[in-house]
Amino acid sequence: MRTVLLRRSGGLLTAAVLVLGLLAPAAQATPVCTDGYEGGLPLVACGGRVFPEAEHSVANIQLTPDATGFNEFVHGMEYLQQTHPRWISVFNLREYYDDDTAVSAGPDGRRSYEPGDTGDGRDIWVVKITDHDVPDEGKLGLAFSLSVHGDEIGGREGGARVAEDLVLMAENGGEIADGVPGYESTTGQEPVFASHEVADVLAQEVIYLMHFNTDGWVAGDNTALTDPDRGFLDGTLYTRGNAMGTDLNRQMPTVGRINPSRNPLQESEMAWGLRFLEEAAAISPGGRLAYGADIHGETQSRAWSDIMYPAGQFDTIKHRQMMAIAERTKSVIDATLFEGVPNFLEDQFFGGDAGEGLEDSLPTSAADNVVPIKPARWGTVWDTLGYTDTGVTGDYLAAELAVTGMDYEIALNHADARALGRAWSVVLQENYINATRAIVTTAMAYALQQDTEFADVTIETDGGRVGYVLDPNRVTDTDADGPGRLPGPSADGIGQDGQPVAQAPYSASQVDWFTDSAGYIDNGAHELLSADIAADPAYLDPLDTIVMADLDLDRGTVPEDGLGRPFDADDYWANLRGWVERGGNLVLTDRALHGLTEMDVLDDGAVVDISTYMPYANFVDGAHPLAEGLRGNARQLAEFSLIGFGIGNNASPMSIVTTSAWEAAGGHVVATTGNNTGSSDDGTRTSIGELPLGDGVVRILGGGLHRPSEDQDHRFGLKDYALTYSGLYVLENALAWDAPDLGTGPATDDAAGGAGPVPGDSTGGGSLLLVVAPLGLLAAVSRRFGRS
Repeated sequence: MRTVLLRRSGGLLTAAVLVLGLLAPAAQATPVCTDGYEGGLPLVACGGRVFPEAEHSVANIQLTPDATGFNEFVHGMEYLQQTHPRWISVFNLREYYDDDTAVSAGPDGRRSYEPGDTGDGRDIWVVKITDHDVPDEGKLGLAFSLSVHGDEIGGREGGARVAEDLVLMAENGGEIADGVPGYESTTGQEPVFASHEVADVLAQEVIYLMHFNTDGWVAGDNTALTDPDRGFLDGTLYTRGNAMGTDLNRQMPTVGRINPSRNPLQESEMAWGLRFLEEAAAISPGGRLAYGADIHGETQSRAWSDIMYPAGQFDTIKHRQMMAIAERTKSVIDATLFEGVPNFLEDQFFGGDAGEGLEDSLPTSAADNVVPIKPARWGTVWDTLGYTDTGVTGDYLAAELAVTGMDYEIALNHADARALGRAWSVVLQENYINATRAIVTTAMAYALQQDTEFADVTIETDGGRVGYVLDPNRVTDTDADGPGRLPGPSADGIGQDGQPVAQAPYSASQVDWFTDSAGYIDNGAHELLSADIAADPAYLDPLDTIVMADLDLDRGTVPEDGLGRPFDADDYWANLRGWVERGGNLVLTDRALHGLTEMDVLDDGAVVDISTYMPYANFVDGAHPLAEGLRGNARQLAEFSLIGFGIGNNASPMSIVTTSAWEAAGGHVVATTGNNTGSSDDGTRTSIGELPLGDGVVRILGGGLHRPSEDQDHRFGLKDYALTYSGLYVLENALAWDAPDLGTGPATDDAAGGAGPVPGDSTGGGSLLLVVAPLGLLAAVSRRFGRS
């Protein structure tokens, strides 16, 4: 028996291999060995494997048959299926659905379903790894999209090897682990690690390795440069898109803002692929895959593997599950990648040598960002790559189809002119392969415990009771202005392809974070109506913390009352201020920061609405309680494209307080927000902070729970909220407050679960509404997180 994490490349490579094999020419067979099946070489030529390790290879796996008809990928997988039918199968979607349109566009440049298509589409391949003797229904499903950009080769190279690894370990004995001990978890909970026999895992799981972009793959096969029927476009190397030139990684029906120049699911590869994945999710527990990921390549990075946190509407449990899989995967990659990569890269490609210490320096410009100085890191996509987008496969898998998931970028992982060319490098390829091994096997092992690891997590309030002010004006497609902007480039409901685009129904509100989180918050979450706040100064006294999540300034300087009752705005703000001065904790997010001037805490003009690429904050006091639990690279606060805002340097709204005014009023600066791109920050704009007021405190979060917007193409609907893990932690930290003379209140409402006060309402009926989750919510992770 053996526990397999990954191979460490340095222990496998001999000096002769390094000298002779680092840059072998690509115009040779890989090889792939099938012991005579379909004419393949004996296994001994591949080091005893079907898909050899990098040191036994000289080129990338070919999808195009060679002159003898041998197809390295297809026949290699078929041979594994033939010899190990219990553990692996390979099929294409054309045969699976018995539909000739379930293929790529192909060289003729016409989609498979379009008139005039010549039927030259390429098959979309799926490798399925499971115990085929055990029915699939009820097993945990895990899906991995490999090299959806055809020139990012690491995913498919690693995927073939990890498929064979799993088959051999299932057959002969072997274990996989869900992490490597030795790190402090960001989740706030000490991780417990486990190893599992692969055969036992595959009796409980189905692994799908998806190859969507076969057009982009064959464009770079060895024959593509000499056979015009094999390639397309300019006939050079592997290509990012398919034969139509479409980026398949922008084709998913993402909830929130959609680039109107695109037509999601227009390409057959993704339309059929999504159908397959939805069907796989439907037979998994809770109707969701256990895990979904997309493995990409990037030209350069300071980390060999960038683990990118997906965008989605995640609650406190799902965020911690996401953090856990990111950390666990990082721990495996950190422990197993070849330690000599930086020195090798300097020596072979970038000049210098190990003694110059380039690998130990930090980049001062984009041009310096070339040599990885660490095996892996994790963060949001914008914080990692400097841009983000919607319609991406990994985000859709993680947010809509699976319990957890992640996007991955492996550095220097292109087979085109943007990186290191097509020459075969044993060191680089071995690390592409090992990174993919870590991604797949860690997710498999962790899926067995992810549903229960955080079942007991609560949002600590230091014993205090939390309330939130209701914003009664939900953003819906049926309100006075309908869905707002219509889909399509001209905002007329006509897509880029000239076809009508339907608008999905939705009903979204940022305050749904509180109803979704009530079961996790100590003592629940209590809904407050504006007229009651204005009517009685003592109405708020049963609460220690009150949150105002954004303020729709287009409707006035106070939130409207949930029952439509009139009230005096001055009384509203005066009673809120009085409650804070008696010891309360008022948390203001987004445009609710303007309440600081309404309460006469700050002068007019001190609160400013700004625009940024995405809401972000640069933390200047990481030791402050509002920053507790944050990682050193914490920055992006929310993914506002999911609630309908655009993507660009002035697309996302935030509200800040001028630092001079904040500090003059006695406020403490926890974080600031700089210019719109995030490239500079002079510290003059405070976005996260705390200000004492009487016996209480006001805490601000300048971007996090903003009201959703209908100003962009949002054809698939809108999310309610989209906090990143950093934004979530700041908000959770802001709820921790127990005022000595507040929060005691009258008797609890046993019918509502006994979790909070229900005081009388001086205007008539009681309107402090307790929101609690049903029993069992803490362990339920296959919830519906969106409303689109």
